[in-house]
Amino acid sequence: MKIIKFKPGFKWLMISASLTVVTFAGWLIFGLLMNTKTQSIPVRMVTVTQDKVEDKITGESGILKLDNQRSIKSPITGTVEKVLVKIGDKVKKGQTLIRIRDTETQIKLQEFASDLQDKNLQIIDKKSSLERAKKKLLETQQEYKNLENTYQSDIDKKKQEKLWEVAKRKLEVTKKQQGLTTKENDLKEAKVKLEENKQLLAKGFISETELKEQEKKVTQSEIELTNAKDELYLSNLDLDKQNLDLQNFIQDVKNNKSEPQQKLKETQSKIEQAQQEVNQTKLALNQVIRELDKLKIQRQKIAEELRKTVITSPINGVILNSQVKVGDIIEAKGDILLIGDPNQQIVELKLSPLDATKVKIRQQAEISIVGFESQKLTGKVQQIALLAGDNQNNNQGTDNVKITTIVRLDQVNTNIVPGTPVTVALIISQRDHVTVVPSEVIQQNESENFVWIKDQKSKAFKRIVKTGLQGLDNIEVKSGLKPGDEVLIPSLETPLNEGDNVFVKM
Repeated sequence: MKIIKFKPGFKWLMISASLTVVTFAGWLIFGLLMNTKTQSIPVRMVTVTQDKVEDKITGESGILKLDNQRSIKSPITGTVEKVLVKIGDKVKKGQTLIRIRDTETQIKLQEFASDLQDKNLQIIDKKSSLERAKKKLLETQQEYKNLENTYQSDIDKKKQEKLWEVAKRKLEVTKKQQGLTTKENDLKEAKVKLEENKQLLAKGFISETELKEQEKKVTQSEIELTNAKDELYLSNLDLDKQNLDLQNFIQDVKNNKSEPQQKLKETQSKIEQAQQEVNQTKLALNQVIRELDKLKIQRQKIAEELRKTVITSPINGVILNSQVKVGDIIEAKGDILLIGDPNQQIVELKLSPLDATKVKIRQQAEISIVGFESQKLTGKVQQIALLAGDNQNNNQGTDNVKITTIVRLDQVNTNIVPGTPVTVALIISQRDHVTVVPSEVIQQNESENFVWIKDQKSKAFKRIVKTGLQGLDNIEVKSGLKPGDEVLIPSLETPLNEGDNVFVKM
């Protein structure tokens, strides 16, 4: 390579030219910077006011309905016999709306009525039998009680009678014994007299006739003695019999076999039989009663089925729609009428689970009618479902999971037809008469909130503020500003820095 060498004079000329260019460029940059510093940045300005701040959930779609609005469904399958109401009719709770034909059930109900009458007659008969059995039992119990009170005295009386008989027989035996002794003495005397007469006849003092007369007397005395012995024997037998009867009676009393005791036992047996008859009659009566109760339950079921043929209004309300006419065959659980309470209107809406956690009962709501933004209604949250449901009836993800929420309108608007779609804004929280600024005024850095203010020289500077409730469009300022203060709204294209010149654009 060939090296070019410059002369010393030319070298200094080149250095001087370079310095001049650098100096000119520096002054040019400085001038541009100075020009930037002095340029004013356009901003908007708002005045701090005192107003209310509302935190809302907005844009929720809902359907306006009547309170207690519900579809009345057919409880059974059948043919419509009568339709007693039409759309627009006001009805009272319990009023008959529709009748369904059910001839078979009516026949069954009549059959059960006949069976019930028969069972009732049986019950009357069984009750009469029971009363008779109870009466017989009471009489037998009274008889037993009477015997129980007197049977000891009866025993004593019987015993005394036996003792008297024994004593009587003893007296007879004694008398017979005495008579026997007399007869024995008479026989001895007659025999002695006969011996004497024999001696007298041998000596010739008496005649043969007198001897024979004495012999007759001896024979007669012997006969009488024999008779007396027989009578004494019979009396002793009778005494033994009476003693035996007395001993047997005493033994029977000990063994509880005496006549009074036997009567007491017989009466006790009668009581047991009467009690058994009462128990059997009760069992028969209870059996018929159970059969009657069973029939009543079966009849009740039939009556319940028959009552299902009469469809009544569950509420005081108005008929909104009718889906059947006379002669229609309707299926069980099929919709037949739509009813609601015209004295109160509600809005049913579906909230996401996240929004639903923010909503509380009795919170205020604003309702707008779709297509009529000028019509605004107010209401309060009445009910929040405790169970989330699939809004699309499928399993395509959690986006479809919604929670049903009911808002009750503060006033009824009869000009709005049930079923009208509406838009609902739910006021989560609200503060009135507080210092507020537009949300875009509040700026943030890593540690604090601030706003931009301009001084008298139109230079921007920061002011630290403490914020409170944040609404959709404005935000509460708790400290750092007061109503009447003016704050800047910088544009997104030109951010502000401390000390920047600003001018307010209209």
